[in-house]
Amino acid sequence: MKYRTLGRSGLRVSCLGLGTRGTFGEGISDEVLTAAYDSGITLFDVTEASGRAEKLLGNVLKSKGWRRSSYVITTRVFWGGHADRSLSRKQVLEGLCGSLQRLQLDYVDVIFAGPRPGPAHTEGLDPTLRLLRLEELVRVMSDVIDRGLALYWGTAGGAPGDVMDTFAVARQFNLVAPVCQWAELLPEPRLFRQLGLGAVTWSPVAPGPALEEEPLPHGRPIGKAIGRRQPLKVGDLQQLAQRSGCSVSQLGIAWSLRAEGVSSVLVGAETPQMLQEQLQALQVLPNLSPATLQELDTLLGGAVPP
Repeated sequence: MKYRTLGRSGLRVSCLGLGTRGTFGEGISDEVLTAAYDSGITLFDVTEASGRAEKLLGNVLKSKGWRRSSYVITTRVFWGGHADRSLSRKQVLEGLCGSLQRLQLDYVDVIFAGPRPGPAHTEGLDPTLRLLRLEELVRVMSDVIDRGLALYWGTAGGAPGDVMDTFAVARQFNLVAPVCQWAELLPEPRLFRQLGLGAVTWSPVAPGPALEEEPLPHGRPIGKAIGRRQPLKVGDLQQLAQRSGCSVSQLGIAWSLRAEGVSSVLVGAETPQMLQEQLQALQVLPNLSPATLQELDTLLGGAVPP
């Protein structure tokens, strides 16, 4: 396992993390989490919107007795969905306290805050009201960190303009600025170059409904392409994976690890065997030729540094 700093912070995380998606099935979470920890994965990502996943993770952590300093827990609070779902001081504090109770922890390492997929929650707001909303979020995140409920915070799903303004508000009022972002798509390079924000992200090919009935080596269908309106050219990806001597999922993970500003790529697995298959992406990464990367850029639609 390789380790990277989370953006420009001093926090070291495994370059592959274990996410909620596709991991917390009935009766197998203990196996998968143990396999992940034993393989060197230190980052475990959940969300307060999925209380069951947090409870499962909390129960495993308690039963294993792993040193708290040996793993990193990230969770997310969201805007949207119901009348009481906003990034207000009330929702952030109540959401985080609920997560801590389910996780059976005194603190999380990183709390992410951001809108659900769709139009930004600040869209159409009066500019002054928009900045006031951002200021409230930055202030409550600073309070959360001052109280020791979280060590760092980051944005999740926000438009680059909102993220830049959030950082500016933090600097203006001498508050705690975000150090990272949770990104469904590969991150905007300028957020790393200008702000130093590291990204926790997913491979562009993530677990989900099959686009075509072409199984991966472990028997699972190829997942959906996150954030895409048009289906991936699955056949082209499979041909490229075959030439590279790996699976499609390994190829997507390895490509994501090459993106500028990415600190950790989240994987999801229902069994230890599926997890081990995805971990092989670390062996694929050094063998990606410039020609292969160029083809992947075309197929997956991201920017990979030379």
